[in-house]
Amino acid sequence: MIRQAIILTVILFVGLGAVATTKAQGQQMYSWTDENGVVHFSDTRPEGQQVSEQMIPNDPQPAADNPYQQVENQPSIAQQRRDEIAQKSQQAQVNQAVYSAQCSSWQAEVDRLEPNRRVFFTNEEGETERMDDVERTDRVAQLKNQIAKNCR
Repeated sequence: MIRQAIILTVILFVGLGAVATTKAQGQQMYSWTDENGVVHFSDTRPEGQQVSEQMIPNDPQPAADNPYQQVENQPSIAQQRRDEIAQKSQQAQVNQAVYSAQCSSWQAEVDRLEPNRRVFFTNEEGETERMDDVERTDRVAQLKNQIAKNCR
């Protein structure tokens, strides 16, 4: 009698341990492909089908591991990329305006220096001086070189 009680108790503990282990691991899921090539999933084992068994964990994935979850008060990665592209585009427009203004000023200086033989300028002491022809032609050549290299 005591021996049967001990055996019954052992069987009971082994059974409870198996149930607890199954619950701790998660639920069982079965998948199979029918004759039409359609894949089916079920939590009950189908009769007459060759199945693949998978365990479904009980614990859901922590939200922190989800790469698609948007963090509060922070734009998504896609929005950050759009903002970066917009900023680069705006900076390119500013740079283009600066280059355009610089090219225009160089061209205006060439237009002022080239046709005139007598070019006057104010020196550092505030005195008006005449630019000699060699200096004028060198300056025109220098400006045309800068325009050719930097302006479109």
